Amino acid sequence: MVPPAIRADPRRSAEVAVYDRLAESPLLTGATIFYSCEWLGAHGGILRDGEADFVVAHPGIGYLVLEVKGGRVRRSVADGKWTTIDRDDNISTIENPVRQAMKSKKVILDALMRNWPGRPPWITARHGVILPHSSSPADPKKLGAATPIEIFAFREDMGSLAARVLQMMVWSPDGAREKMGGLGSVGIGLLEDFYGRDVDFSPRLQHVLRDSEARIDALTGTQLRYLDFLASTRIALIEGGAGTGKTVLAAERARRAAREGRRVLLLCFNRPLATALAGELAGSSAAVATFHEFCGRMCLAAGIDLDAVRRACEPAHFWQEKLPELLTDIGLGDPPERYDDIIVDEGQDFRAAWIEAVRLFLEDEGSLFIFRDDFQNLYRGDDAAAAVKVAPMRLTENVRNTQKIFRAGNRFRSDCADRCLGPEGADIRWVASAPGRTARSVEREVSRLLTTEAVSPDDIAVLCGCAAEASIMRREPMLAGRPWTGADECVDGAIVVDSIMRFKGLDRPVVILCEIEGCAEEAAYVGLTRAKSLLVVTGSETALEDWGRTAAAIEAVSAP
Repeated sequence: MVPPAIRADPRRSAEVAVYDRLAESPLLTGATIFYSCEWLGAHGGILRDGEADFVVAHPGIGYLVLEVKGGRVRRSVADGKWTTIDRDDNISTIENPVRQAMKSKKVILDALMRNWPGRPPWITARHGVILPHSSSPADPKKLGAATPIEIFAFREDMGSLAARVLQMMVWSPDGAREKMGGLGSVGIGLLEDFYGRDVDFSPRLQHVLRDSEARIDALTGTQLRYLDFLASTRIALIEGGAGTGKTVLAAERARRAAREGRRVLLLCFNRPLATALAGELAGSSAAVATFHEFCGRMCLAAGIDLDAVRRACEPAHFWQEKLPELLTDIGLGDPPERYDDIIVDEGQDFRAAWIEAVRLFLEDEGSLFIFRDDFQNLYRGDDAAAAVKVAPMRLTENVRNTQKIFRAGNRFRSDCADRCLGPEGADIRWVASAPGRTARSVEREVSRLLTTEAVSPDDIAVLCGCAAEASIMRREPMLAGRPWTGADECVDGAIVVDSIMRFKGLDRPVVILCEIEGCAEEAAYVGLTRAKSLLVVTGSETALEDWGRTAAAIEAVSAP
């Protein structure tokens, strides 16, 4: 449809009149008519630009380029000028409409020949001029050989303009042996390409992610200022929600202390997080371990037969009670290792007795820093804060997630007063998946990320709400044509496939959540906040609504 602004422009009244006549005529059924089509291309060996008022393209006939000039048009042979006189008798010089139409015709034909798949066919190409406010000359012969009357339409033709246009499309000079050649569907498609199709210039996802990551990295660096405030503190309990930089601060505290020549031990609960921290601190003297790995190492150093102890205990009792008791006994005696600084990440998963045992390996003037988020207490640890008896320091600024991801996770923390400093970010993708279709839905999302959106596989984590070894996503060795790996393995070019619980403390630019049915709120909170820049959640309609999908998001998913 012609936009209202063009209809209201008196300078476009001639074009609008032609547009309406052509649009309403059944004679042109099957034709594609382009209006106000600009082009930039070579003409006469020089880069030029131009515009065709109308291009009438028919798959069985060919195409016709039309130039429209309103007002009372005149041509002077003496100087070659064309002029028009408007309703107020103002005279304006205009370009030669025949030459304009001819130039566009040739540029279009060159483009068709150049882009036609295979050998191009013969195509009938014509040009013409419509003067809707001017009358035909009394003596058509005065128009001359370059401007025959057959390529013009005048005021008298407006009542049957479509028929006149068809005559112009098939006209040939007397005696011409030129054959007619239509465009077919291929030619029509090439013309649509030539004049351009709908284009979305929104940045590609990989660029959106890159911008978000750069902003988030810069914000994360600002959290290190807290360590400057606590430089002389010996005992510190630091609390913060997901994304407030607890792990970053823990690693930097270890790095700084090791750089000063101090003996440093960094402990956490999850093995994948310990693997990531060990990689980040590679090259420093800081020791990194899970709590239970440290217990096992101290027992071996003390000559304790752990296999015999394990055979005598129930598994849960061995890990939760017996191993920490052995560590306490070793610490009360002559500890094989002592440290100037002990740093505990994931402190919410440590029991108070575990903290007391760890402190036995600390030098008298050593420092103990504990970082925790009680809402990520997936393993039901008791209040480790009771072991240190200091007032907690609160981190209140989320510097890891985009605003949209932050809001999605924060709905599960009614007591949280955090604010997010990250960018608004990409929309969360809520993907409804029928039972038995989870693997297919995840693979489709991963394929789109890898191909259409050019996301690196190293930036993607697929996390399930069940135990990792029970996940259907681990049944095949490849995912969307790429290898996958667990969160505690470092494999370049591989997608992480693991559980939400094992991925606690870690993050990725892109996270896909699946098998979320029946997850507790703590697991939902942890899962939703693992993504830094893009979050995709797959599951049943009920599960998605439980996890916070809104009506607007449902409409977005349902849209084609």
